[in-house]
Amino acid sequence: MKTTKFHKLCGAYTEAQTRFDQYKTDCHIFSMELVKEFKKYLEIPDSQFSLYKISEQKGFELVTPALIHAIRLTPDHYWHFGIGITVCKTMETLPEELILIHLMFRENAKGHFFVKYASVDKEFEIKKGNLPEYIPFFDFIFETIQLSYKEHLQQFVGEKTVRKLGYRQ
Repeated sequence: MKTTKFHKLCGAYTEAQTRFDQYKTDCHIFSMELVKEFKKYLEIPDSQFSLYKISEQKGFELVTPALIHAIRLTPDHYWHFGIGITVCKTMETLPEELILIHLMFRENAKGHFFVKYASVDKEFEIKKGNLPEYIPFFDFIFETIQLSYKEHLQQFVGEKTVRKLGYRQ
């Protein structure tokens, strides 16, 4: 059977689709590893952690606890998703404040990932599977949260509150 130019176009499309599917799978696996290691780094109980999809209007939409529902590729070539950490005064008290963090990441041609939180341009390079490379980024997020509490006055009214980090309006 003769291979037509149309068949070649279909073949090129199939190859491109296969490459994108692999890219999407790699990014999903990286995001799962990122979240797993971040939870381990902060020692966050599952009950105090949540996942969010970032809407086109930059809003946080709670999703079921499967990361595939949260990550979204945007025209800026970054995958976006949000995490929520619900903090309290002590572990024996009820959760009091939800910290929302907008995360972004991309992968380069060498298979290295670049991750950041949305309101800061600084990217952290991480090779998937190299767990020590995650620590500088996690330290940065931890210090950013700490600094947010030290530098920003907040009225505590005895009700649950929300603190958004990495969120540009």
